[in-house]
Amino acid sequence: MTKKEDLKKGERLATIAIFLEGFLAAAKAVIGILSGSVVLISDAIHSGSDILSILTSWFGLKIAQRKADERFPYGYYKAENLGAALISILVLFAAWEMFTKGYDRLFSFSPIRIPLLALAISLLDALILFFFGNYEIKIGKEINAQSLIAMGKENRTHLFSSMAVFLGILAAYYRISYLEGIITIIISFLILKIGLTTAKNSVFALMDVSPSKEIRDKVSEAIGTVPGIEEFFDLRLREAGPFIFGETKVGVRKFIDVKRAHEMANRVEEEVKKKVPQVDSFTVHIEPFKSDFRHLVIPVKEKKGLTSPLIEHFGRAPYFLFVNLKQREIKGHYFLQNPYKERSIRAGLAASKLIVKQRSDILITKEIGEISFHALRDNLIDVYQAKGKTAQKVINYFIEGELEQLQKATRKKV
Repeated sequence: MTKKEDLKKGERLATIAIFLEGFLAAAKAVIGILSGSVVLISDAIHSGSDILSILTSWFGLKIAQRKADERFPYGYYKAENLGAALISILVLFAAWEMFTKGYDRLFSFSPIRIPLLALAISLLDALILFFFGNYEIKIGKEINAQSLIAMGKENRTHLFSSMAVFLGILAAYYRISYLEGIITIIISFLILKIGLTTAKNSVFALMDVSPSKEIRDKVSEAIGTVPGIEEFFDLRLREAGPFIFGETKVGVRKFIDVKRAHEMANRVEEEVKKKVPQVDSFTVHIEPFKSDFRHLVIPVKEKKGLTSPLIEHFGRAPYFLFVNLKQREIKGHYFLQNPYKERSIRAGLAASKLIVKQRSDILITKEIGEISFHALRDNLIDVYQAKGKTAQKVINYFIEGELEQLQKATRKKV
């Protein structure tokens, strides 16, 4: 589902909510006046404030569908956050209204007429809005619409507030004046909590708050799946309405050309959006990869430690010497026999695959063919031309930066 379809879905749900809430508010107001139930009339006024909230949400979702333009190049998504902030003010007002009504009911009493009809509408209101509130939260989470989630949570509390109205009507019928007031005050505090939470979330989103740790971890995981990305840093994510915008810097090998780097950046964006569908835009900045650790491989004739003599041809080397470097210091080394040296064709390609499996990042060799060279470069392994007769000499030259990095094969054939 596209972003526009998500917003359309939210807009349709908000439209349904307007008519549903309007019907229930009108029914409660009429029956409240006919029955003389002040608590039912107060609940109708409370529902009226909910309708204003829904209209605000509908308006925010409507504006958010507008395409980005020169004035608003990042789109109108924050209109939804602004709508959620206004909703929170209305919810807080409703909480205060209910608190004052509840306090008044502690010390006053009013008789009630047609109690069965008044009880029926309060019960119907509780059930309809509870189930509809759950549906609003479900859709709100699917499209990441804060205002729908806020409305759903507020509607779900109607189960409690409408039950309070139900008990209040019973209390009024049996002339227990204080019970209605106590229940109403308790419900007002529940609504206050929802209003404060909604206000916090919407204000944070307007201030470009970062999404949850779970979202951040998913984005990090997606970046790590892209081949050639050696590291990433300065990951930044921000919420804008129901969507997320982000950027990061990634480290790639220096020899990678602009076209390949651009393809890798596009792949990062694709993987992030696949993992986190709420992401609308993800910018990737390419940086040269720098590391203190290097894993060298050198083709040699014999196993004589660091004094092993070099061999001329890469694919025909009897052994490969692998050396772990940290900055300028050798941290360890080991040998691996080349089982492909006697192959009649493409011995270098098979040896290249062997080196790739060892997760080496640098090959130092005297000669290398085209197929082997490109196989290694495609797997992001730098190739340097060796000079000197022993592995130790080659390593020293590399540490001092005296070896040439090859940009093409030294031989046309393997």
